[in-house]
Amino acid sequence: MPRTGSTPQEPAKLSGDAVTHEESAESADDEIKELNHHTNGIEFYGSTSSAAIIGHLKKARDPKSNEEPYPRPAELSLISTLHNPSFSPSCSIGPTAAIEQQNYYFDQAHVFMNGYFENIHFIHPFIDKEDFLIRANDLWFNRAHTPEPSFVALYLSVLSFGALVRVWDEDKLAGLGRFEWSRKLFGEAQAYLNYLRFSNDLETVQCLYMMAKICQNELNPNLAYMYLGLAVRTCLSAGFNREVECPKDPRSSWISKTWWGMFSLEIEMSFSVGRPDTLGMDEYHNRAIPDRDDTEYAIIPWMIDFAQIIRRVSVQIYHSRITLQEKLQLALQIEMEMDRWLARLPERIKPDIGAYRLSRSALRDPKWARRQRLVLGIRYYNVKMLLFRPFLSHFTRKLRHPPNELEETIAKCLDAAMKTIEVIHDIYRVHTFFRCWWYNTTYVMFATSTLLLPMSKLGMCTDTMPLLRSVEMGVEILESMDESVVARKSVEIIRQYLRDFRASGAQQPASGGVGDGSDELPASTEAGAGGQSGFEIPEWAYGFGFPDYSFEGIARLFDDIGGLPMLDGD
Repeated sequence: MPRTGSTPQEPAKLSGDAVTHEESAESADDEIKELNHHTNGIEFYGSTSSAAIIGHLKKARDPKSNEEPYPRPAELSLISTLHNPSFSPSCSIGPTAAIEQQNYYFDQAHVFMNGYFENIHFIHPFIDKEDFLIRANDLWFNRAHTPEPSFVALYLSVLSFGALVRVWDEDKLAGLGRFEWSRKLFGEAQAYLNYLRFSNDLETVQCLYMMAKICQNELNPNLAYMYLGLAVRTCLSAGFNREVECPKDPRSSWISKTWWGMFSLEIEMSFSVGRPDTLGMDEYHNRAIPDRDDTEYAIIPWMIDFAQIIRRVSVQIYHSRITLQEKLQLALQIEMEMDRWLARLPERIKPDIGAYRLSRSALRDPKWARRQRLVLGIRYYNVKMLLFRPFLSHFTRKLRHPPNELEETIAKCLDAAMKTIEVIHDIYRVHTFFRCWWYNTTYVMFATSTLLLPMSKLGMCTDTMPLLRSVEMGVEILESMDESVVARKSVEIIRQYLRDFRASGAQQPASGGVGDGSDELPASTEAGAGGQSGFEIPEWAYGFGFPDYSFEGIARLFDDIGGLPMLDGD
């Protein structure tokens, strides 16, 4: 299967004034590098990250904010604002006897393992469930007098992830709730990793993979990126990406599933934070790709294909020095590639999108197929939104009615954002378990902030009313995940913005917008942008519109009361 190399070549030199400074700098202008006051570390987020578009909204309101590389001492940075202070890695020094004394949490283990294997395992099916259960039984019944530390680390990480994403019908188990259990087990898994000190075996890789997914669902993208990068490096150092002549390894197929599952996740996760992946050139990787059969593992090769499309979006749309017109042509080509990928998906896992409506009964489809179909649909819309977002950003920078060729791409971007919210909302109405997949918060917030960008420029008018309805639907989704502190705080911010947005509607006419055929925005909107009259563009103070509030007030919404708790101190 041909794949695009991950290391882009030096961009071709274009003649004339094909590349203007303005066009080539737009993507870089959205990038963010700030101090995270919770960790005291610098974090970078590129133009494809949700943090970048929120930062873009602020810059659109206050261009002078670009002049200071870091916030004033009294302010918290955007990265600090979006940080989840409830979740932080433990500083344990090594494995503890308490885990063994509690028989490796035998009483809760089955519940938590089921919470993983019956849910997100179907999206990332890289662990041999049968072998895992056999080895877990050996732990419980002391059949392994010296348990392998790398397996214990993996075991604890599986329990942690299962505790995090399962549906909790009870408030507590053995005195602890969802996040208390998950974070406790995460810290103990980390203690075993510390003890192992970079062990090159499959269980260590799978544990690091699992830890990255836990961080992603705890809405800590920086830590997720770090764990997954370490998993990739461990794979490369062990040669899991290579086919090497050696005695037949009975776990060779699981190494392939793990490596290629990690390959696609690394590209997706790197794209979601606007950073380069760490995979190296594709020519290095000759490990056999899992078969495209009719099993739950077939999602892996299809996600490899989709990851290559994501990489094209990142390199060719966001990081290429070409004209807007050339970028538009490339975007349309990539859209066709996405649609071809969608059309080729097996019927069992093909999302119910556009012309691909299910023509058969899906009631007897296995659980894994139903799970995969839902997730692939959301990913498709999310990447399509990102593919066309630069053209929406270009329109909002210029404050002019877009030419015809751009108007269509802007409409596609907004439609994909609305479809992302609509699909997740429909799933949430039917599938309770999906409300516990906390990473959906990121999809919803990215789509919502994309819709808020033109709303902040155009004000309340005919064109923005459908966007407003989608944003309200996004709020409803986030409200259903009220166990998550990040989801709760996001709802507070968006609701405040919506109150101000509706209040502004009485101050301007209901005409004007993207599709009114005028060359400029309505006069009342332009006046509002200057703060004189008409629609007042919200004060995008590192969040969603608090025009009358200081940034410190917004930051407090994101900052838990008290200090920064460690996992083992919650």
